[in-house]
Amino acid sequence: MANRIDLIDKGNNLRDQLRLIEMAAHAIDDRDQRSALIGGCEQARDFMEELLDMMRGIPKGEPIAASNE
Repeated sequence: MANRIDLIDKGNNLRDQLRLIEMAAHAIDDRDQRSALIGGCEQARDFMEELLDMMRGIPKGEPIAASNE
């Protein structure tokens, strides 16, 4: 269960860092670079939210194992 909680905590931290990067991207003067960075952050945040939802859905007693898919 500790692994599950650690994964969720790290996922939340990563999501928060992506938000900070996205906010900083608004200060970039070049419009194309700014748009690309903001779009990349939004896409990464969406994937992170999906991953967090999956991790939260893991039953608390279930072991977490990596796979090579």
